[in-house]
Amino acid sequence: VSTLESAMPANLSSKFDALVLKDTDGQMEFFLKSFIFELGDNWKEVCELSKKFKKYLKDQSEKKDLNHVQASDFLQQNGKTRTGLERKKECKDIDLNSDGRICFIEYLLLHYKCMILKAYYKRTEKPVEEDLSNDGVGVTGVGPKVLEELFTLPLGLDPKLIAAIEEFTAKKRKREAKMAKLEKKAAKGGVLGKAAKNEIEQMMSQDLTAMNRIELTLMAAKKKGARKSGEEALEAKKKAEEKKKADKLAAGRNKMASMAAMWGGAKKTMLNKTKTKATPNIDSRTKTLGKIKSKSGIQKLKKVQKPREGLAPWVKKQMKEEQKKE
Repeated sequence: VSTLESAMPANLSSKFDALVLKDTDGQMEFFLKSFIFELGDNWKEVCELSKKFKKYLKDQSEKKDLNHVQASDFLQQNGKTRTGLERKKECKDIDLNSDGRICFIEYLLLHYKCMILKAYYKRTEKPVEEDLSNDGVGVTGVGPKVLEELFTLPLGLDPKLIAAIEEFTAKKRKREAKMAKLEKKAAKGGVLGKAAKNEIEQMMSQDLTAMNRIELTLMAAKKKGARKSGEEALEAKKKAEEKKKADKLAAGRNKMASMAAMWGGAKKTMLNKTKTKATPNIDSRTKTLGKIKSKSGIQKLKKVQKPREGLAPWVKKQMKEEQKKE
């Protein structure tokens, strides 16, 4: 077992093995379902790549996959310029089942590696570990990440969008199979060959219209699915924020309640242990009489006399003494 295979979760490894058994169109269909939103309007490029891949297989006398050298050449032919050493390392890294062959789904993971890694880091909210500034050229050791993202279908994927992708793939497969049979007949020449050639020309004009109609249906479903996915994501974010706010409020209340309980118990204990003098009670009658009564009935004050009018007694006494002297 290779290091890459041992690093992959068993469930993803088994899913990938099942996906590899599908034909080129089946692998293309799954890729579109998984990355239809990331691809945007460029989803048609995947369909074009599938046609080119099939043609390259035929030219190389291969049935369903390529060796690493062939895959490196195909990568270079489709605008992914790299050095020979970089292509060799990246093909080895993306050979997820380590069989020495590159099937179409593995090629797509290599061709769109940078896009897939960006989707992975956005979904997991992890910091980017690789340099993706140059379209991921030379980046290796990412097999498990791109595989995980491949089998993580987008949130809120509309069933109508899935159906549109499946219909598109089925009609594409049927059309190409019919075209292949007609091309064989046309190659033989003669009356049957000429008839086959005419039928091919008719299919080219008729099927293009049909394919355009399917394409419009797929694009409409994709836009609706993207809108629905966005709305659901926004709603989920809103609910998460509300829950966070409610949890914070509840935590604050619980903290206040526990503090109140703690201080309340401490106060009660202090009152039980400490002896304090009773505070005198003052009522309206006591005020009127000029008395203050304590709770125990002790500490009584004398009656407050009504203040005298005129001069103070000592002043009057002094005045009298001065009058005698005179």
